[in-house]
Amino acid sequence: MSLRNVTDPKTRVSVSSTAQGSSKKHLLDPSTNDEEIPWSSNIPTWVHLTFPTPIKASHFAIEFQGGFVGTSAAVWVARSEDAEGGVGLGLMMGGKVYPEDKNKRQVFRIPLPTTGLATESELSSAAERDSDPHRPTIVTEITPAEANSASATELHPDGQGIAKTAVADGTGAGSGVSAGQPATIGTQRARKEREYPYLTELKIEFEKSSDQYGRVIVYSIEVLSDE
Repeated sequence: MSLRNVTDPKTRVSVSSTAQGSSKKHLLDPSTNDEEIPWSSNIPTWVHLTFPTPIKASHFAIEFQGGFVGTSAAVWVARSEDAEGGVGLGLMMGGKVYPEDKNKRQVFRIPLPTTGLATESELSSAAERDSDPHRPTIVTEITPAEANSASATELHPDGQGIAKTAVADGTGAGSGVSAGQPATIGTQRARKEREYPYLTELKIEFEKSSDQYGRVIVYSIEVLSDE
C-alpha cells in the first residue's frame, strides 16, 4: 500500500500546552527544523489539526522521541459531507491507537466514528447489511498488546477491535459477542473498497506515556492517504 502526505501547509496546529524549550512550529514539516526542536508536553495533552479545506485521509504518521512516547492515544475526527466543507457534526471520537516506545515514524489507520454522515459506498454497504439480518458483523475487543501484533494490525490497524464475519446461523466462532449486537465496523475488505469521508479536523489526545513523569515528545505528524 502506497501512502502519500496530504497535509496542507496551511493547516492550523493547536496544542494543549508546550513545555519550555520546545515548539509546535515544525510538527507538520520537520525538514525545516534545522535545530531539531520537537514539541513536548505532559499528559494528558493533545495536538489538534484543523484543515483549511476538507481532505480525504486514511492514515496518520507520528514520530516520537523514544522513552517519551504517548503509548495510548484517543483519536478524534470531524467529518464534512463534501469537499466544500458542508454540514458536519464536529469532533467525534473514532477510537484509540497504541504507539510503541520507539524512536521511529509510526503509521496508524485513522479510526472513524459512526455518524449520520456517510459516503455513497458506506450507504450501499449499510443497505446490504440491513437487507440480510441473519449476517451481522461481530466485533471483539483486543488489548494494546494484541493491537500491536502483526495479525491484529493486518485485520484492524486502528486497534479498536477485530472484525469477524458471521456465518449463516448468526454466530461467530470464538467471538464472545452475541449475534444480535449491532454492527459497528466493517471487514478489512470493506474498509479498502469504501470511499473515505472528507475530514476537516484531526485531534490526537495522549493519555499515557512511556516516561515515568508523563512527558511526551513529538517530532512530526503527517496526515496520509492511500487513494
